[in-house]
Amino acid sequence: MKRVYLDYASLTPVDKRVERVVADYAKTERKGIYANPSSIYAAGVEAKKVLEQARASVAKFLNAHADEIIFTSGGTESNGLALEGAGRAFRHAGNEKPHLIISAIEHSSVIEIAAMMEKHGCEVTRLSVDHSGMVSLDELKKSIRPNTFMVSIMTVNNEIGVMQPMREIAKIIRHARTNITKSAYPLFHTDAAQAALYYDLNVEKLGADLITLDSIKIYGPRGIGALYIKRGTLIEQIMYGGGQEKGLRSGTENIAGISGFAKALEIAAEEREEETKRIAGLRDYFIEKLKTKFPKLIVHGVHIPGDAEKRIANNINVTLNDADHEFFLLQLDVRGVVCSTKSACLRDEDESYVIRALSKNTAGNSSKKVPQSLRFSLGRSTKKKDIDYALKMIDDILSV
Repeated sequence: MKRVYLDYASLTPVDKRVERVVADYAKTERKGIYANPSSIYAAGVEAKKVLEQARASVAKFLNAHADEIIFTSGGTESNGLALEGAGRAFRHAGNEKPHLIISAIEHSSVIEIAAMMEKHGCEVTRLSVDHSGMVSLDELKKSIRPNTFMVSIMTVNNEIGVMQPMREIAKIIRHARTNITKSAYPLFHTDAAQAALYYDLNVEKLGADLITLDSIKIYGPRGIGALYIKRGTLIEQIMYGGGQEKGLRSGTENIAGISGFAKALEIAAEEREEETKRIAGLRDYFIEKLKTKFPKLIVHGVHIPGDAEKRIANNINVTLNDADHEFFLLQLDVRGVVCSTKSACLRDEDESYVIRALSKNTAGNSSKKVPQSLRFSLGRSTKKKDIDYALKMIDDILSV
């Protein structure tokens, strides 16, 4: 049976070019690469060189300095290190009760770490979003206080693909530093895990102090990620041990995985422009075809094509009239089409808090009922014939 994978926002397959790099560096016969990069003997020094080459490559992707890159186990750890690590440093510097600002639709790894910090005395403001998922810049301006140590707003939402106005947010934060806190605070963190394939993450343009990256979202190996930390940013470790990664992330570095991650970012940079255009075309085609099948189709997030520049190229999140979406997903799976109803990180949730946040501000939704939805996310292997097959299977389900 034909299989069509349309859940790239959840997990990307490892690119074959990346696989070759990982396999090459994992070979024990390759001189020195299997050694511990913290060792001072010759083989360890060789491994350290490979590690630093990969660090420089990741830094180049961001237009950053190599010493600003900390390798982690992935996006969840990077987000935890950014929020909790910066919060600890703020407290230990003798500041008042820390105040954190996030959006209501952040990834669960930010939502949950914020809730944990709140239980331990941190004040947390959760910015609302409009019906399209955009944060209110006016609300952000009003929320910043003298004790605000961080604003954390994701570059691209993992469920609805909305791209937040990062430069405008950075400008508001810079203004607050001059006129409200009169210090280097608040810091600006962004979870950019969903953005790296289709969005220019040049740190000079983005204006963020901390940026989260995750290898599993860019066709890289599992269990690897990075946190960009701008020079001079105060942050403390949250994991203890051997003091690797400038003392911020203990644990022996995975040379093979890190090298594969760096290669995945290199490929993403090389192919971004062409692939973004191709994928966006397939996205728009899919949405238009769905509209012909479902007269009451709801496209969650910003509208296509009017606000296409505000939606990441590969994301489609829709409500298909009054269909049972979980049943629909399972029927598609039986027919070889893979998609999702919500983020895989919300396994135990009955509904998506992202769609719930949108529905509160959706015109005509007087009942405030949270609609069900399906997320289709496209990727490198997606072709027009795959979209057509998915549409055909949808017809098949509707005809039963």
